[in-house]
Amino acid sequence: MSSPSYQTLIYEERDRIARVQFNREKDTNAFSRQMTLELIDVCGRMRADAAAKEPRLDALVLTGGTGRSFSVGGDFNDVSRLSEEPEIRAYLGEIIDLYIAVLDVEVPVVAAIDKFAIGQGLQVALMADWRIGATSCRLQMPELKNGVACPLGSIILELMLGRARMQELVFDCEVIEPQTARSLGLLSQIVATEELQDAAMAMARRLGAYPRRPFVTTKRIQNQRFVQAFEVVREPSSQAHVASFLERAGQKHFERILGTAEKGGGYGQ
Repeated sequence: MSSPSYQTLIYEERDRIARVQFNREKDTNAFSRQMTLELIDVCGRMRADAAAKEPRLDALVLTGGTGRSFSVGGDFNDVSRLSEEPEIRAYLGEIIDLYIAVLDVEVPVVAAIDKFAIGQGLQVALMADWRIGATSCRLQMPELKNGVACPLGSIILELMLGRARMQELVFDCEVIEPQTARSLGLLSQIVATEELQDAAMAMARRLGAYPRRPFVTTKRIQNQRFVQAFEVVREPSSQAHVASFLERAGQKHFERILGTAEKGGGYGQ
C-alpha cells in the first residue's frame, strides 16, 4: 500500500510505526472537517493493513508536534458556516465516526500531547490506548461555558472516570494541569517537552511488540463499550447540537468564542 498524502496531516512510517502529525497552518491545530475526514482515512488504512496477510505496521502515533498544540478543538471557520439542521447533523456525525475509527484501529494507538488538547482535540486523544503529555500540556473541555452542548465529552469521561468525576470536569470547564490529568488517568505518562516525540515512539514500539492477537482481542472488547455508547447517543447528540447552534445569536457569539480560542480556548465538538 502506497503512503498517503494529506493536506492537514503529515503521515510517515518508521520502524513499523505509523506517525501522524496534525499540520494545520496555525500551531493550535484546530480540527477542520477535512482533518477529521483525513484522520478517518488514516484509521481505515491502519485497519486494512492489520487485516493483510503480512501487516507492515505495529502501532500508530498521533501528535500535534512538539511546541504545537495537539488540537484546540473544532475549527471555528467550519463551525461558523453551519446554519441548517442537515449540515449540523452531518458535522457531528463525522466527529462520532472519527472517534469510532480511532477506537477501531486494532494496533496500539499512542497520543503525544503538547500545549493544548481541548474539546474535540482532547476527545480524540482519549480514544488512544496510551496518552503521553508533555509537562507543558494543558487539557480542557470548555464547551458548556461557550454555550455548546457536551454530550460526547460527557459520555467519554463518564465511561473512563465515573459520573462524579465527569460532572466535575464538564461543569467546571477549566484547564486541567498535567499532574491532575495524570492522577485522573487522562494521561498515562508525563515527560519533558523535548522528550515527548521520542517517548511516544518508544511506547509505540513497546506496545507494538506485544503478541498481536491477545492485544487486539483485549482492545476490541474494551473499546466496544465506547462504540456502543457513541451509537446510543448519536441521535440525542445531534438534537442537542442542532438546538445549540440554531439558538445562537449568530456571528457575534462565534466572534466572542473565537477571541477566547486565540488565547488557547477551543470550540470543542
